[in-house]
Amino acid sequence: MNGLRSVTTGTNNLEQTKTLFKDILGLNVADKGQALRFGDAELNSGTRLHFVEIPNYINNHNHLENIGLRVPSDEGLDEYKSILESNRINHGGVTDLNGHKYFDFKDQNNQTFNIYSNEHNTGSPLGMPTFESTVNPLHQIQGLGPVILRVNELILTQSILSKVFGLTHFAEYLPTDDADFKVQVFRIGKGGLGGELHIYAAKEEVKMPQHGIVEQIEFATESKSQFQQALQQLEVIGIPYQTLDQEGERSLRISEKSGITFILTLEIK
Repeated sequence: MNGLRSVTTGTNNLEQTKTLFKDILGLNVADKGQALRFGDAELNSGTRLHFVEIPNYINNHNHLENIGLRVPSDEGLDEYKSILESNRINHGGVTDLNGHKYFDFKDQNNQTFNIYSNEHNTGSPLGMPTFESTVNPLHQIQGLGPVILRVNELILTQSILSKVFGLTHFAEYLPTDDADFKVQVFRIGKGGLGGELHIYAAKEEVKMPQHGIVEQIEFATESKSQFQQALQQLEVIGIPYQTLDQEGERSLRISEKSGITFILTLEIK
């Protein structure tokens, strides 16, 4: 796997979140104390969506504007629109991003999610469907999609993504026809919908929340040289970082003072 490995955000109620993502949207789930991990049949890298329960959690000015999720085909979009409607959950209409169809919806925390069709996608593959899901295996959410992120210091974040983590800047676009700014697109590994991070400069400063850092974007690489280069760059630049050992896999973690964490994990095959 080379791409987005996991995304972490907050929730004010784990049970409501579990009802939405497991019982309604059909993802697999594992309990992690005061957190939940959702994903494909085996909770594989590239499919993991984490929620941390925070009392009185309010999603006001989060970095995570939008979290992408992928289904195998355009038919899957129709399936999930029908599922959301039958559960009286509002959603947007189907639109297009760089040739990929998608629509959006929000959870109880006002966090926006895009469900993308993977039908015309290349790059990071989908995960595995589960036959224990409430959703037809042919249409299940089986992977993370692009994450859209607002940051305070765009140049600094771009430098960290490219010079430290080795992501490639390869595109930019206007989010709306009348927008006065462009979204910058970075990719890791083979890219595609499962290996893209879209970032732009926040109009209002994103401040560290009282509950501390919760939002995390984790990238995966199978390249030992890429991981070692990231480590060397951190030493040269002098940016504070942490090293982690996650189930036998090595990770580097950088946290921005506004409350967003980026993690690069070396996955051992």
